[in-house]
Amino acid sequence: MSFRTILLSLLLLSGVILLFSGFFNSKKLSKTQLVAFYNVENLFDTIDDPHKSDNDYLPHSKLQWNNEKYKNKMDRISEVISILNQDGMVLLGLAEIENRLVLENLVQQQHKNKNTFAFIQEEGNDPRGIDVALLYNKTLFKPLFHKVLKPCWEGICLESRDVLAVKGLWNKDTVWVYVNHWPSRRAGQEESEHKRILMSHVLKHSIDSVSKASPTSKIIVMGDFNDLPSNTSMKELVSGSKLINLFEKENLMDEGSLKYKKDWLLFDQILVSNNLLVKSGRLMHYQEGSASVFNPLFLHYKKDKKNGPYRTYRGQSYYGGYSDHFPVYLRVSY
Repeated sequence: MSFRTILLSLLLLSGVILLFSGFFNSKKLSKTQLVAFYNVENLFDTIDDPHKSDNDYLPHSKLQWNNEKYKNKMDRISEVISILNQDGMVLLGLAEIENRLVLENLVQQQHKNKNTFAFIQEEGNDPRGIDVALLYNKTLFKPLFHKVLKPCWEGICLESRDVLAVKGLWNKDTVWVYVNHWPSRRAGQEESEHKRILMSHVLKHSIDSVSKASPTSKIIVMGDFNDLPSNTSMKELVSGSKLINLFEKENLMDEGSLKYKKDWLLFDQILVSNNLLVKSGRLMHYQEGSASVFNPLFLHYKKDKKNGPYRTYRGQSYYGGYSDHFPVYLRVSY
């Protein structure tokens, strides 16, 4: 074999190596991971807690909540989590969690599915005894610190859920995650609006403090806000701050994460700090256009998209479904 032939062969081999190297590097650069939020509709165990209003969720209650129904509920929620995790879910905010036991059961079920999750949760003072929580992938997210924001502002305190604030490391970025479940509209939208505006002030004050003390920190705010992106509480939250409501930015306001009577409502949303929209080197950033409602056909009642979410109960009627809310999510790239 001539020297020229050997040289040409080496050049060709080098080109092939560079081609595949570029391919794999591009795959690494385009890797995405998921952030999600899910109101799981009253995930209660079957054990009586004298310190909580859990009487409806006991075996001899009007809802006849028992181990069989609890297992079905756990299977349903675990199924959704596993599907979301197929795309590499790192963070999942949860609402309407009774206690640590149900979270432990949920995590154990995920471990059976070979998913590596842990959780953060603190007991609050909600009259119904429900809290928010954060599930996180232990191999990708390292919690550094967490606290709760009490629903108190200028001397006024609500009987409602705390906001869970978690600081951690993800892809070498410092990230603050806020998980919310704001007061409901049960008393009427206008009559209860002041409560959600109060929660907006509480949350915004904390976010402004974090932004001032650590401008490079990434911020993710998720929750069931019981308000639309266009309502006053959500508008005030983003006004003058570094937050972007992705569910407003991506024109998702015509979609719904739940259905009330005949109306679809987008109460479940995810917001991010504007530095998550910037593509910078290896740092993670929001994947444009990826914010969405997770609403495959099986999550609709009777698999009909005209119906609302396939829920566990409607009134006292047991449906045996998933939740009265759909999950919402977004993707980040790095």
